[in-house]
Amino acid sequence: MKKLLGILLALCLLGTLAFAAAEGAHEHVWGEWLPSDGGHTAECAEDGDTLTVRHHTFSTGTISGSAVCAMCGQYRDGVFPLIEGAEAVSQKAEPSTQRGIFVARGMETPYADAENVVYAFTVAYVHNGALATWKDVSTVSLPLDVELPENYQLIRITPAAGDDSVQNPERQIEMESAWEDGVLSFTTKTPALYLIVTTN
Repeated sequence: MKKLLGILLALCLLGTLAFAAAEGAHEHVWGEWLPSDGGHTAECAEDGDTLTVRHHTFSTGTISGSAVCAMCGQYRDGVFPLIEGAEAVSQKAEPSTQRGIFVARGMETPYADAENVVYAFTVAYVHNGALATWKDVSTVSLPLDVELPENYQLIRITPAAGDDSVQNPERQIEMESAWEDGVLSFTTKTPALYLIVTTN
């Protein structure tokens, strides 16, 4: 009987310790992800902890051969800065619970060897420095401090499925978009590298 009572007391103590540990734990609130050795790093705003995660890149092999990290913006020639005020709004009346935060990074004329690319950007949801599943089709709005030509086209760069014998296969998907009062808007649920190009 004493042995059974001892076991029960030990279980109660373990349960209390586990509850106390859970109460003391918190969800990290990561700041901006910045390029670092081995990937990108952010600092928690609450306790100063840091986390380094490997890059998650989108590339455009057929245009410049340059891969861009959707989290920190690092690419061959520099860093795509954050697009301040960018947002993605679900088109569903009752939106799904979206994990992570929406991150948009972009740069005007980023590729010296592709003069027709007037702007390039990435959009993605990020959780703990990695890509999070994008739950709903959303209207994306990007305030851009650029002058877009009248004959522009928005293109999404998408890895092609199928033939693995082709190195870095990709497709360029033309997207419908609107440009009004310095804001580019379009509909998507696809984290990717997007290009704004001039057309003939």
